[in-house]
Amino acid sequence: MKFIVDSREQNSGIPALLREMAIDFEMAEMAAGDYRICDTLIERKSANDLAASILDGRLFGQIEAMCAVSSKPILLVEGSLASVRNQLHEDALAGAISALALYWDVGFIATADTRGTSRLLGRLWHHSVNGLGYEVPLRVAKVKAQPGAEGAAAVYLIEGLPGVGAETARKLITHFGSARAVFGATEAQLVQCKGIGAKTAAAICAALDSRPVQFRSTKGPAAQL
Repeated sequence: MKFIVDSREQNSGIPALLREMAIDFEMAEMAAGDYRICDTLIERKSANDLAASILDGRLFGQIEAMCAVSSKPILLVEGSLASVRNQLHEDALAGAISALALYWDVGFIATADTRGTSRLLGRLWHHSVNGLGYEVPLRVAKVKAQPGAEGAAAVYLIEGLPGVGAETARKLITHFGSARAVFGATEAQLVQCKGIGAKTAAAICAALDSRPVQFRSTKGPAAQL
């Protein structure tokens, strides 16, 4: 796994802070972004530079270049966004961030200063190499075990299927009689339920028949089963 720092970041102070944290990285001139951690590409901007790049149109060209070479682009803004209110209308700032998230699928992270940036980069590197240190639940909400909660638990289970929300989950359970019966249904049987099309039925069966080839280790990167 590689951690690459753009050579133009040498005078930012961040490489020195990363060395203090005993993080191994290499300096190289990068065509896009300022930091690459495995598949993640990070563009670092001060709050003032972010405002200027929105006004002169540079930002979106830089983001396009990042998206062309990385599936995990992140825009990291260093400093207080409140400090640029005199330079940029707040609607323009909000609009730019919204566009990056919705149309380019770019992550947005803010840090207070270079030390905060270096600590964040260090954490990204640590997680990339060693894993999070804990399992990430696919769904956070849980159904509490209590009298009368069985129906809610069944809906919760079926909601985990692809293309299935709470309303569709209830339709499936009503149609088949139980969550167990839903899990055992064939594609032909699933499409008989109102609201379930052929594509959704195929996706449900594919998910139920699949076997994960990788899992996220609590001690390191994804490991083969």
